[in-house]
Amino acid sequence: MLQSVSAGRGQSETALAAWCKLPDNELPGETLAAGWERSYRSGCLDQGQRLAAGSEILHLVSHEGKLFAAVGYWMDPRNPWYGGRYETASWAQILRLDGPKAHWQVDLEMPLHLRAEILYSATFTTDANGAKLETPVALLLTSSYEGGGNGGTSLFTRDDTTGAWQKSKITAGPAGERGEQDSVMLVHRDKVTGIDRLFVSVGVDGVFSGVYDPTSPGKIRWDPGSETGSVPLRPLAIIEANGDLIYSADRAVLRRIDGPAPRYERIHDLSDLRASATYSRVGGIRGMTPIANPAGTGQSIIFVWAPDNRSRGCIMRLDPTATGGYERRQEICLDKLVSQYLDLDGSPVPYVLAGYNRFLAVTDPNTGATHHLIGAEAWIPGKRFATAQRNDNGGYYAGAMYAIRDDDAHYHLSEVNGSIGASAPPLVSTRAYALSPFAEDHGQVIYFGGYDCNFKPSSDTAWIFRTSLANALRELPARP
Repeated sequence: MLQSVSAGRGQSETALAAWCKLPDNELPGETLAAGWERSYRSGCLDQGQRLAAGSEILHLVSHEGKLFAAVGYWMDPRNPWYGGRYETASWAQILRLDGPKAHWQVDLEMPLHLRAEILYSATFTTDANGAKLETPVALLLTSSYEGGGNGGTSLFTRDDTTGAWQKSKITAGPAGERGEQDSVMLVHRDKVTGIDRLFVSVGVDGVFSGVYDPTSPGKIRWDPGSETGSVPLRPLAIIEANGDLIYSADRAVLRRIDGPAPRYERIHDLSDLRASATYSRVGGIRGMTPIANPAGTGQSIIFVWAPDNRSRGCIMRLDPTATGGYERRQEICLDKLVSQYLDLDGSPVPYVLAGYNRFLAVTDPNTGATHHLIGAEAWIPGKRFATAQRNDNGGYYAGAMYAIRDDDAHYHLSEVNGSIGASAPPLVSTRAYALSPFAEDHGQVIYFGGYDCNFKPSSDTAWIFRTSLANALRELPARP
């Protein structure tokens, strides 16, 4: 249920944009690079006078011709977990954009949920028994841990006819760490039963699944327990590759063996690169994505390896073998790419985190070649460049970097809104992206969103930009 809010959540009314609209969303000190425009400024009022804010944009998803954004309030002083008052609290939101020149609207407010951890457009073609639906059913779903009330993991399902959302429960009670219980969703058709099933990771409780049932709360009928059982770290990826459902947790990649009594088998392990799980918030395997196998038929699996708080952002690829297994190759470590781009004279980049979401496949409008984008953040030494959340040894590079991979596994870096200026508001991290769903953009415009609080108080730091696909793929020169 939507509710109107006043500017009393921490900002004066004069400090808020009248609407979440252009050109009022440009920020002091910010210069728009050629071809870029800021689509969303956090801390504005939508047309219904609801506060649209947030510390981070977690996901951007196209659904039924509209663009939706998942907003979180992690580390935001407006939120009661960080000192705010419950009566004026800011909680997770889903925002909606109806067109390239429209204004962002608050589509859903999620009281007692800190972050909209999942935003997913699910399409079902079978009912709960495997019978083909007369018309495929598309559902926009978001999910998050509830930090009060009934607790557990909530599911919100959108009714696209009315715009209303229905809240239901996936699980009850705590699961893993507060606010970081679920991360990913996927619809997969069981190869044995022929039933479309929705899979969701729920923290260390593992992967749960359910079927489309319009009579059930949220239109999903969940199985009572976790399919995988408990896992050492929250899974950060569920994908479909070579017809199999595959998920990752910590250092392991596992495949579902479909059937009425499904089971999971380990298809790859990175224990040779890390002996023990020591840094649960980073998660190990991130951004896992199926891509065309460069060495033959079938699909390879690409991901970022982030074992701990000294992560180098190494991108790994698993290629299928003739025996049904996978062979691992390392494509690149992004710390070297960042060092080259920033011309750090060989100084090491001590930390790179990438893979907040899957790699995004796009088609180069100039060559027709396929490229993949992956967002990142980097801690850099010294004071030469603008940084955020810094200490005496350095800080997080203030620009929002992303890597671009071509089909030959060559990489280059770019930045949202070009090379960031010294006085510009920090963007820190690219964590979400989506091609524009709007007909006016002809599939040639891309939206980016992000920020990462990195455990520091952050308010009105969430951001969304847009640019042409050709501009987004352009290689920026090394920073002077």
